[in-house]
Amino acid sequence: MTQGHDRNNSPDPLEKDIRSLFREESAGINPNEGLDRFMAAVAANPKARASWWTRLNRWLGDAGFTPALASTVVMLQVGVIAALLALHVQPAEEDVLDMTPRGADVLQQEAPDFKLTVKPDTSFSELVTLLRGNHCRIIAGPSEQGELWVVVDDDARFEEIRMALTQSELIDEIIVNR
Repeated sequence: MTQGHDRNNSPDPLEKDIRSLFREESAGINPNEGLDRFMAAVAANPKARASWWTRLNRWLGDAGFTPALASTVVMLQVGVIAALLALHVQPAEEDVLDMTPRGADVLQQEAPDFKLTVKPDTSFSELVTLLRGNHCRIIAGPSEQGELWVVVDDDARFEEIRMALTQSELIDEIIVNR
């Protein structure tokens, strides 16, 4: 007998190449065996077959949430939103909103006679000189858009002051509130 063969004249397994050994070993394995075991495990576990709604309710119940608690939270939110909407008051006219100085409590001060929009390149000292020369006081502003709300101290010269402010190169727009 030679070294690489047994009695039946078959080659020794050590002499076969690795590919043929792999083919022989894998030929006896069912390729769907792992999938079959997984599907059997899923079918045997009733928790895995529960719907997402059932799983969500189970999870929320474990965390201490109940339908009564959820409805209480929703009702509280509705109440708070309704209270906030009841407090929200809108002005009747658009002009009222335009003439309301921003950031000022209008009920405690005089109503503005003019809303002035100042040109962006205007220096504040020139503007103050113009307003003082025309007997005007700033009661609110300037806003981010360059708006000032002013009161005229000399009511007898109101039209003359309005014309002087309208013709000034420092003022971009003037809105009369009288």
